[in-house]
Amino acid sequence: MRAGHILVTGGTGIVGRPLVTALVAAGHRVTVLSRKTPKKEKQAVAALTHVAGDVSLPRLGLDAISYQQLCDSVQTIFHLAARTDFKGASVAEYQAVNVNGVRHIHALAGAAGAHLHHISTAFVCGDHPGVWHEDDLECGQGFRNGYEESKFQGERFLRARMAEQTKRAAITIYRPGIILERHPSQTSINTFGPFIFLDGVFRILLAARRKAQGDGTIRLRGDARCSLPFIFDDDVVDALLRIASSPDINGRTFHLVSSQSCPNSMLEEVFNAAFGRKAAHLVDAASFTRNPASAAEKIMARKTAMYDPYLDLAIQFDRPHLEKIMGSAWRPAISDEELLTAFTFFLAGKKKEEARRVLVPDAHLRAIEEYFTNYLPAFLNRQLIAGLASLSCRFWLEIPGCAHHTLEISQGQLVSIGPGHQGAFGYRVNPATFLRVIKGRLSPQQGFFQGDISMEGNTMEALRTATALEEFFQTWPYDKAED
Repeated sequence: MRAGHILVTGGTGIVGRPLVTALVAAGHRVTVLSRKTPKKEKQAVAALTHVAGDVSLPRLGLDAISYQQLCDSVQTIFHLAARTDFKGASVAEYQAVNVNGVRHIHALAGAAGAHLHHISTAFVCGDHPGVWHEDDLECGQGFRNGYEESKFQGERFLRARMAEQTKRAAITIYRPGIILERHPSQTSINTFGPFIFLDGVFRILLAARRKAQGDGTIRLRGDARCSLPFIFDDDVVDALLRIASSPDINGRTFHLVSSQSCPNSMLEEVFNAAFGRKAAHLVDAASFTRNPASAAEKIMARKTAMYDPYLDLAIQFDRPHLEKIMGSAWRPAISDEELLTAFTFFLAGKKKEEARRVLVPDAHLRAIEEYFTNYLPAFLNRQLIAGLASLSCRFWLEIPGCAHHTLEISQGQLVSIGPGHQGAFGYRVNPATFLRVIKGRLSPQQGFFQGDISMEGNTMEALRTATALEEFFQTWPYDKAED
């Protein structure tokens, strides 16, 4: 990639943010074009400039002088700006940003003689069956929605420009699969992916719990035999940077996907692991004929209707161009642990948002203090439960109204209980929930779902430890706990 001035459109999105950070860290001068610019105090980086503009408008909505300044200085363009929701009824609703925006950015690249790196989507394949190749584009496919077709039209425009063999602007196209944030937040429900389903099931189950309607399982229509081409946001950035810095990429198209898509069956297992129980289940359409959908399932179906077709994907994306640069070992598959961590981060945010604050009775505080000063110390240097010799960790517990406690376990034995906030991970626990857990009346997983337990630090270790300690709480319940 040529050193110098780089323009990034869509620099405030889930890929744009880490891409801009990486470019600045690598010493590039970066201009981010977006419709809204951050407050001045948030852009105090000398090499980073935010400019208010709109790719859907001629000259990107800039005045003549500002536009000419970009033409005179920009050497590389990463075009990520796009409308990515599926709410539009037709391709016409995406035309301004996803098609006209490509034309306007290409015009700038031509005027500047800049290398245009265009981020498209793997789903320009539409409903094409079988294997989709990096050089494929027009194969008679239909499209599930206006978003797919608009991205297809944007690529078709650039392919035509490539065929003209103009020397003013080099063009490289990237097609990521379904991009997941490795550390999602509440805003992740606005992006395509399983966070939509996590959010929907969470809200339905929480509503049922508040109405004392029990913990049912939500059926989702989908084919467990199919798979989804997930890719994490940081992996996309890694590929963009490495490919953009490679020679001979002008006119090339790269699939930014894992070599193996994520099976829907694994997605379902991890989905439920994040909830700590069987919260959702993929079924075929006949299941709803045999047993009509419940009110909650109808709500869920409406909420996720636009994503329903993607639960039947059987397409394969090959990636020889990508592997020539990145190597065949690059991102072989998304692991269940990576998915679980991402899902857990998302649900932790949901739980924190929904958690209800309650006054802590003095009796509860006294019982918790007694647990740490008298009851738990009796287990020091003892095996907590049989078969737990492999467990070694240090973690902290934070309970509102109580002192922080750090616990250390070595080879299944409790070796220390002390004050403070130390360890690779920790838990924040609602006092009433903590008492129910140590009483053996509530599993930690249920506490996570209710929003009264949250985790920080190494999420996978926190989940494993909580699962292992559940048997201890069941075997040695604290009989002085008050609910």
